[in-house]
Amino acid sequence: MVEISSRKLAVTNLMMLTVSVLWGLAWPVGRLLATDLVDVPFTVMFLRYTFAVPLLFTWMWIKEGNIAPQKSDWTTLVIMAFTSVFLYQIGYMFGMQKTAASDASLVIGFNPVFVAILSMWMLSHKMSSKGFFGISLSFTGIILIFIASPNIDIPLEDRLLGNGMITFGAFTYAIYVILVRKYMLVSDKEKLSSLSLIAWVSLIGWVLFIPFVISESPWNRSWSTNEWFLIGYLGILSTALSYVFFAIGIEVIGANRAASFVNIVPIFGILSSWFWLNEELGWIQLVSFGLIFFGVKMVNTQPPED
Repeated sequence: MVEISSRKLAVTNLMMLTVSVLWGLAWPVGRLLATDLVDVPFTVMFLRYTFAVPLLFTWMWIKEGNIAPQKSDWTTLVIMAFTSVFLYQIGYMFGMQKTAASDASLVIGFNPVFVAILSMWMLSHKMSSKGFFGISLSFTGIILIFIASPNIDIPLEDRLLGNGMITFGAFTYAIYVILVRKYMLVSDKEKLSSLSLIAWVSLIGWVLFIPFVISESPWNRSWSTNEWFLIGYLGILSTALSYVFFAIGIEVIGANRAASFVNIVPIFGILSSWFWLNEELGWIQLVSFGLIFFGVKMVNTQPPED
């Protein structure tokens, strides 16, 4: 086992905490953009990746050189891009038009549970009774925030629809996670690294938005400095920088410890939404977070796939 210096470990943990904060802040930022730019949601998705893709490819070229997918990879990459970029962003943007940012940051926490459920089907992953109990706990936490959110200034019908769209996004991203695992576990040919995979998937997803952007005619509206700043935040900090930091974190401290930082994202999502958007804070959110957090921890104690 390779020894990690205390300094390197501290820097890596700080990087992973930064990722948690950046991803948490992405929820109120998304809420602001989704409600302000309701007429051009696909353009926002497109511009987010317009900022992110060049940075991801720059980092890939620095770390690995000019890496291109093999011919046989393209079908898999397109499906990955369709689920993790195109469909996920649809769930994110249209969900944020309707629901509270703090609620959405909790709902997205169900993603690891979707991954575990899909793993049973697609990767022959066995689930113990403890795992099933963890799924039940997480599901209870999600239902609680669906029906008892303190953000009652948003109509219940809107919150249900918005949370449903966020759940859809969590599910589509779980499909992507399974596809990545299958690609890494099953494929016996030379594989793309996690960094090059993210770069190429992001590029393909960016291209998928183009027809919808053209239909929105975003060039017919004026864009404020604040809108560009918020979109830039999502693209540069919440996407490109966070993906790079997360990849480094996995290399240094491992996937399980890196994932533990993802589990605290809702804390920063809730607090930043309360501070920035004046959303409500209530005990329901604490209970919901606890149920989802401990449910996911139980699910993640499952043995690795064969």
